Amino acid sequence: MSLSVEQINKFNEDGYLIFDTQLPESSLDAISERLKPYWGHEGAKFEGAPYADFNRIQDAWRVDNDIKSIAIAPPILAVLQALYGRKPKPFQTLNFYKGTEQKIHSDSIHFNSEPFGLMCGVWVAFENIGMEQGPLMYYPGSHKLPEMNFETMGLEPNYAYYPQYEAYLEQLVQDRQMQPAYGLMNKGQALVWAANLLHGGSKQTNKTLTRQSQVTHYYLDGAKPWRPGHSKDQRAYFTPEWLPYEQPKQHWRDRFLGWFK
Repeated sequence: MSLSVEQINKFNEDGYLIFDTQLPESSLDAISERLKPYWGHEGAKFEGAPYADFNRIQDAWRVDNDIKSIAIAPPILAVLQALYGRKPKPFQTLNFYKGTEQKIHSDSIHFNSEPFGLMCGVWVAFENIGMEQGPLMYYPGSHKLPEMNFETMGLEPNYAYYPQYEAYLEQLVQDRQMQPAYGLMNKGQALVWAANLLHGGSKQTNKTLTRQSQVTHYYLDGAKPWRPGHSKDQRAYFTPEWLPYEQPKQHWRDRFLGWFK
């Protein structure tokens, strides 16, 4: 899958890009069906993931081949390669049932890198997403802001101060009069955003609607990962649990042989 010069320039200017993944809808539907028993209540817990609640399951790729296959889908990896000129390395998946209404943040406060900016996220819509569902909200061009960690805000590098970090960004958005954009997407489309792009979840006005989706976080080849919230005395470097690149047998390979040539 190739990108036009215009698409690459748009990503560099805005810090995000929406594109068609070419993923088969049957695979998206299969994931939604399998996760159905675990959503919307505090009952059955998804097994095999390090974290799961009524609206979010982390790293279900460990036990679900379809979830893993989205994270390593060749069209998505090709887009990231084209945008960054480096091999993308997936290290975390998050599956969602509804909108999060999460406050504004940048991923670099959680997963930073040396050199700065060699990390990104890809959000895949499992259904058509409109304003009532609380779509992803982001501020175009905000990825160009200086690197902001706890220390630059005068805070101790500790997630206990995360509410103050969120308040700092909210005030920054107001002071700079930044205008949000929204991830209004069709089923099977994806949105890739740069690590420093300010984003969050908009208000869900219709609580009966779902917003089923999957986020995969990637580092780019050459990045040295570290966590700002654990870096009190020195930078807390870490080695992510990388997703293996092997596609499950007899999966999408049979449908899309052209991806692998």
